[in-house]
Amino acid sequence: MTWLLELGYTKPPKGLSANDRTHWAVKSKSTAEVRALVKHLAIHAGIEPMQRCQVEVIWVVKDRRRRDADNAAPFAKAIFDGLAADKGVSAHIVADDDPAHMVKLMPRIEYRKGGTPHFEVLITDLSFRPDSIDQVAQNL
Repeated sequence: MTWLLELGYTKPPKGLSANDRTHWAVKSKSTAEVRALVKHLAIHAGIEPMQRCQVEVIWVVKDRRRRDADNAAPFAKAIFDGLAADKGVSAHIVADDDPAHMVKLMPRIEYRKGGTPHFEVLITDLSFRPDSIDQVAQNL
């Protein structure tokens, strides 16, 4: 199963771009806001805890200006933590955001003509479910 969360940010918040050189308190405040938002959206979407997931962050833009997807990495980290941190504000959809529990794809930029700039978070359940394999085997 896959869920789509839409974040209204048009660009990474202050302090959460690799190019930002802001005070630690600004970065900390932005991180806390993103984590809280992602937690809220994940709970509202009805995402239940799972064993393992894949998370992809997509920056939707409306023009073809040159952007570097790597610069969104600190923002993506706050999103990953908001979904599955082992401590702090998190939706706790998996036990931790380590590689055993979460596959983190590099952020990507997607041009959509006439679209509204925003970020999307795609969460895919990668949990092993023996009962579903049994059901597939029965249908063969």
